Amino acid sequence: MTRDLFRKRGFAEGHILSHWPDIIGEELAEFSAPERLVHPRRIREGSGPQGAATLEIRVDGPIALEIKHLEPQIIERINGYYGYSSVSRLKLTQGPLPPKPRPRRRAIRTLAPDERAALNESLEPIAEPELKDALTRLGERILGRTSGGKP
Repeated sequence: MTRDLFRKRGFAEGHILSHWPDIIGEELAEFSAPERLVHPRRIREGSGPQGAATLEIRVDGPIALEIKHLEPQIIERINGYYGYSSVSRLKLTQGPLPPKPRPRRRAIRTLAPDERAALNESLEPIAEPELKDALTRLGERILGRTSGGKP
């Protein structure tokens, strides 16, 4: 579904988008996002791109100066990640980043009386109250997220 959008932005696939934090590190990825991969023009049809591409990155705030300073290392990490020289330079655009998706919390249902009784019975041998409470909460979440506690 997203393949056409990725191709329009120069990405053959969305791999660099989904693995951006792995490639450049969590600290830099928090304030940057790859936007487009611009390949050089072809000399003649069918000859393929001549040389590596320019990666356009949107950066938020003053991190742009640090990314510009680290450009050779970032390019080396990108090319090392893919195993070939795919990017030759970075082009930075300052501006707000798209909002990061928040992880969804699963709805936890309340346990049926027989499930609660089985959980309490299985935790009965535990004498330490804090450990027993923690395991009870864990058991409620595990059993409550799926039907019958089976994944």
